[in-house]
Amino acid sequence: MITVTPEEISQFRRELADNPQALVALDTIEECEGYLDDAVPLLVMRETAQEADRGLDDWLEKSRQFFCQEEVREALESGLLAPAIEAIAIGICIPPGIATALSICVFKLGAKKFCKVPESGA
Repeated sequence: MITVTPEEISQFRRELADNPQALVALDTIEECEGYLDDAVPLLVMRETAQEADRGLDDWLEKSRQFFCQEEVREALESGLLAPAIEAIAIGICIPPGIATALSICVFKLGAKKFCKVPESGA
């Protein structure tokens, strides 16, 4: 289970201060005591008014190709969430709050590790 510490939430709040939807997502993550596995389904229900039909792992798999685009991955590796949030929200047509939680998750997992692909001979 991936968790976000109160210190990390404070850091993300500073970075995302001009993104109200991201701040709401951070409130939800905080409400779930930092557990992203609990926060993502709650965000889905709140932002789409639909029952969450997939878990965190399913969302991550659905969004992998967008997180692993070079510019998005590099932003996350540098600790910048805002570019990733926008790319994911637009790329898979999801609300920014869900994209925020997913971006935090990939940041916590490590973007390089998350996007690791077998080396090709090229």
